[in-house]
Amino acid sequence: MFLLEASGRHARLALPVGVVLAVLLPDSHGMFKPLAPFILALLVASAVVRLDSVAVLKAALQPHRLFRNFLISLGLLVLAPTLLVLTARGLGLDQMLLPFITWYAVAPPIATTVWMCVFLGFTAPIAMEIVVLTNILAPFTGPYLGGVLLGEVVPLSSFALSIRIGAILGGGMVAAMLCRRLLGASRIEAQRQRLDGVSTLAMLAFLVPVFDGIGGLAAGMPVLALICVGLACILNFGSQALIFLGGRLLVRQRGTLPEGTRSIAVVAGNRNLGLYFAALPADPIFSLFVAAYQLPLYLTPMIAGWFADRQNRRCASR
Repeated sequence: MFLLEASGRHARLALPVGVVLAVLLPDSHGMFKPLAPFILALLVASAVVRLDSVAVLKAALQPHRLFRNFLISLGLLVLAPTLLVLTARGLGLDQMLLPFITWYAVAPPIATTVWMCVFLGFTAPIAMEIVVLTNILAPFTGPYLGGVLLGEVVPLSSFALSIRIGAILGGGMVAAMLCRRLLGASRIEAQRQRLDGVSTLAMLAFLVPVFDGIGGLAAGMPVLALICVGLACILNFGSQALIFLGGRLLVRQRGTLPEGTRSIAVVAGNRNLGLYFAALPADPIFSLFVAAYQLPLYLTPMIAGWFADRQNRRCASR
């Protein structure tokens, strides 16, 4: 129990330190990859179990909120991937990088962004609603849009990929609903810090299959490894920055930052690329990019928290 509480309390530091240590892991030749879908399902469950599904559903079904969330979800899952891939092709990026950009962009926001928003003190309801909606839609949009954008490069049929993605996300959601029914809302609320610890430890555990053999691979291809890290940071932090800057532009018109801007930024940038790592056939180059992507993902609580603390201090001094 102490481990759970300590992990939750020090998540900002534990996550990036975990990424650094994961690079040192010995090569197990793929022994841990079969665990990836189950760890991902646990991550979904540990985030969704916090939600009062009935209350979230009632709020999300209000016509104006449903319309808003649906537009945001389609923007994240359909419009953003299309624009990113077209931009990458227009810039003449190496064809080898296009699948990385595509699978990142069609992936839904990782469920732990809800935990990140709660942990950082951001507006959580909009993050919850968008994460739930995008994770419901993702098995029906990502594999098929990925197939359209990449064509014959996809090593698995869109239908098979859709089933695998749906099983991971659906399994996590069902497990969360069962746990919430068995434990009750009051007990879950009382154990919030320990749930933070579960999310933190699950994210650290996911590094084991993701970084399996990556140290040697990166040492053998250092330039490609650095390119993957740079691309991952641009995609993640760039997406967050664009959303936040868009919100800042609206401040000039409305006088205040639109509600949930910081939450939407965190949700938009942090995609569940691990879904495709778990669902697609093993590919060492794609694995290298997935490992590199963990750096901005695991740094988000620290960096977003630093910006939030800075803004709060600035507001308090006025």
